[in-house]
Amino acid sequence: MRSRFDVALAVSLLTLLTAGCGASEIRVGAILPLSGPGEIYGQMARKGIELAVDEVNAQGGVRGKNLAVLIRDSRSLSSAGLEQAMDLIDDEEVPAIIGELLSEITLEVAALAERKQVVLLSPASSVPKLTQAGLYVFRNYPSDALEGAQVAQFASEKARLLDMVVVAVSNAYGQGLKEAFLRYYTGANREVHKVINFHDGAPDVASIASQIEELRPDGVYLIAYALDRRVILEELRRRGITARLIGTRDSRDIILAAGEAAEGMIVPLDDYDPASADPVVQEFVKVYGAKFGGETPGLWAAQAYDATRMLARAIQEAEGTYGQAVQIRLSALEGYRGVTGLIDLDANGDVARRPTIYVVQNGAFVLYDQLESGQAPAPAPGGQS
Repeated sequence: MRSRFDVALAVSLLTLLTAGCGASEIRVGAILPLSGPGEIYGQMARKGIELAVDEVNAQGGVRGKNLAVLIRDSRSLSSAGLEQAMDLIDDEEVPAIIGELLSEITLEVAALAERKQVVLLSPASSVPKLTQAGLYVFRNYPSDALEGAQVAQFASEKARLLDMVVVAVSNAYGQGLKEAFLRYYTGANREVHKVINFHDGAPDVASIASQIEELRPDGVYLIAYALDRRVILEELRRRGITARLIGTRDSRDIILAAGEAAEGMIVPLDDYDPASADPVVQEFVKVYGAKFGGETPGLWAAQAYDATRMLARAIQEAEGTYGQAVQIRLSALEGYRGVTGLIDLDANGDVARRPTIYVVQNGAFVLYDQLESGQAPAPAPGGQS
């Protein structure tokens, strides 16, 4: 894991490489969790942004000028994220900001962006409250209201899990998904026995597992970020808990990084799959790998890449480079073909995209419907679906 000094140095170098004479470039900001608990997401998104900037500038830039993205580290903290947003808006005078990824931080920054009339485009924040955050707030990642409702319907109608325990991180992300699930997990003889909340980065895994052991539910809905999800899964597996485990959307590689602890877990996944035969995705995977030493781009790299390209297009087509002009153009965006699929922004700046339900089997993702019907194909080499 990089030290904070290394992260700061990397960000400074990127700023110097993309900056120059202000008259010869168009600058926007980006706020990402490049350190702290959200680092795994932030570093992935940073690479997606860098690749998008390279491509935009190689294709002539924006309005005849180079695009420069000033990337700042929120350190996975709301206070730091807000401080960086104020600097980008007041000192750098950017018309738009890409970010944040963590919902708690995005909500804080959204209020400032709306007040200052600066566009905020999040590639990852899924908290339902963001839908009502204002005219200047957008996201190219769907609301948890959709995921929570779909998982609740799946648990009750398809998986027929009649009693559940919900384990949720106690922040905006966790509470948003939890509330959506509880709202739609209804019906005769269905019950959520208990909701167990835990602090981000500090789950008491022994207590969580003990409570689940005592209640013996049919299913457990685990709402957590990558590192917390992994240690909780490992403890549940160690104790031999047999309840069906349902996780939350994440990058496929991050979920599989939990190894055997993730086996059998039910997960909702987005359509983006780096192993897809879609030529748009294949080209993205190819150029990303060439730039970053053969790495395969995960979901958050793809989301940030699409957000950057969308924003560049909005600025290109806007009647000016100030916040209001960009907001007007971005709000009119529809039918945008990104590497994550077709993107249409609704009147609230949201994208409607429902996940598909998979099961982790032998280190790969298998469609739940295929698995249940006995038609699941053999897992592909390397753990890809």
